[in-house]
Amino acid sequence: MALEERGNGLASLFRAVLRGYDQARLQEFGGHPLASLIRDDIPEKIRGVVPDDERFQIKGSPGNGRWAEVAWAAIFDSLITSTAQSGYYLVYLFKSDLSGIYLSLNQGVTSVRQQYGSGAHRALATRARDFQSRIEPSTAGLILGEINLASYDKFTLGSYYDAGAICSIFYPATNIPSDDQLSADLRHMMGVYGELVARDERLYTHADPEEDEVKLGVEDARRLREHKRIERNRGLAHRAKRHHGYACKACGFDFEKVYGALGHQFIEAHHLVPLSNLRGQELSLSPERDFTVLCANCHRMIHKTDLVGDVAEFRSRHLSTKQSG
Repeated sequence: MALEERGNGLASLFRAVLRGYDQARLQEFGGHPLASLIRDDIPEKIRGVVPDDERFQIKGSPGNGRWAEVAWAAIFDSLITSTAQSGYYLVYLFKSDLSGIYLSLNQGVTSVRQQYGSGAHRALATRARDFQSRIEPSTAGLILGEINLASYDKFTLGSYYDAGAICSIFYPATNIPSDDQLSADLRHMMGVYGELVARDERLYTHADPEEDEVKLGVEDARRLREHKRIERNRGLAHRAKRHHGYACKACGFDFEKVYGALGHQFIEAHHLVPLSNLRGQELSLSPERDFTVLCANCHRMIHKTDLVGDVAEFRSRHLSTKQSG
């Protein structure tokens, strides 16, 4: 299929890559239309299926300055990672021999290689098994563990993706499913990814629990830590502050007015979704809609109430007789 003859659906884009990538690798990389298709068109189609583009970053890569052995298009949950080098993420991986595509819940390779050196393959496989154990039985019907990207040798990135695969779906080049089926599979894998994020050990393994966690049960503590982790995500917090400003929405405190330059653009982002909603549903993370900004005092206090999602009511109940301005 000539590139200009391709259709607009995700299935057609996948077929265009599988049929054209081998020839493209013999041509100049810069400005090549197939590179643009992988970098721009495929992520755009994926974005139409992924629920919240503020939380999920989508990137396609045909290579960096030259054609990659394994082209890919990935979905990064910003609570875990924003790069293919670390954490874990959902990714379409085009086999090196172009015999098919994997949709794989996979791991960042670079950070593991730096940490484990020659033992990176083994470390990735071990971590993959640990991840699988956290999300059973959601992985039923999926390929578990190692995949086969037909890499040139064991030191290419593709071989590390093979070892790092947690669970996957494979689409043979001769039988790429319909757009509807691809979308259904992607939504299912997004659910599996979300379940793994919700069970991430960083949500509940603190050596020293914070004060507001001490008296909570295990599940409530996990929810509160997930809430805090969302609030402390640098990208989301920055966009929330930029949108809502730097004066506390509860008490009106402005750090810059009190502390001068020291308090310039200092405020805390507050996630408005109640703790009870942090499990069992797809979280929306729009900095404009799902966040506000609070001073440190109000932020600590609102977490001691059941008014996490209602700053106006929190202000009415707890600040109406104490505010000075």
